[in-house]
Amino acid sequence: MATRHIQRTAVLSLVLAAATLTACSGAPSGGQKPVSADDLVPALPAAQGDVDRITWNLTGGEPDTLDPANAVTTQSGQVVRNLCDSLLTLDANFNLKPNLASFRQESATKLVLTIRRNTKFWDGSTVTAEDVAYSLRWSADPSKVFSFLFANVDSIKATAADKVTVTFKRPDEMFTSELANIVVLKKTFAEKAGAKLGTPGGGLMCSGPFKLDKWTSGDSITMSRNDAYWNPDRRPFAKSVKFTFVTDATALAQSLNAGEIDGAYELSASSVPALQKSKKGRLVFGLSSQSMNIYVSRPDGVMADPDLRAALQRMIDRQGLAKALYHGAATPMYTMIAPAAWPTAQRAVYEKAYKSFETSRSYDMDAAKKLVKASSYKGQEIVLAIAAGDDAQSRIAQLLQQQGREAGLTIKIQSMQPLVYAQAGYDATKRKGVDLYLSSNFSAAPDPLETIGFLYLPKQTYNYVDYDDPKVIKLFDTARSTFDGASRAKTIVEMQGMYEKANTVIPLVSTNTTTFLNDRLTGAITSFAYWSMPQMAYVGAAKK
Repeated sequence: MATRHIQRTAVLSLVLAAATLTACSGAPSGGQKPVSADDLVPALPAAQGDVDRITWNLTGGEPDTLDPANAVTTQSGQVVRNLCDSLLTLDANFNLKPNLASFRQESATKLVLTIRRNTKFWDGSTVTAEDVAYSLRWSADPSKVFSFLFANVDSIKATAADKVTVTFKRPDEMFTSELANIVVLKKTFAEKAGAKLGTPGGGLMCSGPFKLDKWTSGDSITMSRNDAYWNPDRRPFAKSVKFTFVTDATALAQSLNAGEIDGAYELSASSVPALQKSKKGRLVFGLSSQSMNIYVSRPDGVMADPDLRAALQRMIDRQGLAKALYHGAATPMYTMIAPAAWPTAQRAVYEKAYKSFETSRSYDMDAAKKLVKASSYKGQEIVLAIAAGDDAQSRIAQLLQQQGREAGLTIKIQSMQPLVYAQAGYDATKRKGVDLYLSSNFSAAPDPLETIGFLYLPKQTYNYVDYDDPKVIKLFDTARSTFDGASRAKTIVEMQGMYEKANTVIPLVSTNTTTFLNDRLTGAITSFAYWSMPQMAYVGAAKK
């Protein structure tokens, strides 16, 4: 699940968050040392030369689409960022920089993008302002997941051969940094492809460092180096990359240890011990704004009862979960906004509010039992959906099932095939009969408003329970229109106190990005910033 204004001090914020929470987590069971801030690595040493082929696994499975405006999962977004250039970009330390375009905020309600000269699509045609304007409007379409980011946009126009002007109905502090996640398509190609854009049969036409060669459904996606790429500083080292779709954690660990697959991001916690001992490569932990959570997945059904949702907050031993299942690479989390998304300058404001939730949602089985008794629950099955083949999710679900039984709840675990599971994240029809949905969440930009908007504004993709509070909407609009960080923090904290009372999301743990790379290779971006950049362009030979 993707949920996305980069603060220029984002890196420090992430480091402080990791250090603070790790210090509170204690040593995990089995003697595994907790992952500290000093252990988190943004990138491996630079590549020394070219390689013919890299085989890289998409741990979340096969993407359901490569339509950039809907490529919001870790796997779909990862592929798209290698093929299509974003207007702005992030570096490994989450710093916002120009990319295909530079920007100038001419006023609070006017942004001008200037397209870099001599940029070309794979077919050799020039990237124009019309292509950029079209791509922005494509993402702004209400049918697209990214459309939420354009809520305050009034107009998008090509105002010169190399300029696009975006005007706003009201100031929007989020929009500019989100351009690191908006990519550019060739207008004529996209118009011709229509609904088939980003499918195995429709393809893409972009300007990125790799070209899409073939998408074989159920097997792999292959891409080759764009030797005419406009940015010589980001010329890929790999002549070709093959993405595989292995979702079974044990099978993937075996393939990595055997050297059959060169690397992967977001490895299951269950595979960490085996991969740490690997003789074929190394396991690296990086800064991340990701988390694992339980989502109330529909507005009706047994979980519509507020006391029952509150009971889930109290029955879960987050400390035990982080220690037992994540081998020190996760920390307990008590609000939907992960501490990694707190702007450093206002950290004290967010932390004070966070501590109150840490107390009110601490593990207390007696409190959970009382809430269950006070609810309308009559013993009916509560269906919890997880991804089939994900051993870590399976173990989390079993723990929740056990703790639910102690609290007086009957939780049934329903495994979904990876593609259906991914679709269930944004398609309510795939969640039919499901009460709870166990899933990871991430923010592509460390700004609390990104996550809040996707989850708590009406008619948004991830607002599964149709949450609609006029006071929250008003506060959100106020915060989004406020460029002053201190004022915005106060508004966000006030808003958080409202939407968190609904308990529509039960946060579990904040996780690190876990990366494995074969020893023959180096250069990988190992922080979650990889998701917003052409990460495979940096991977190459470890030796000259």
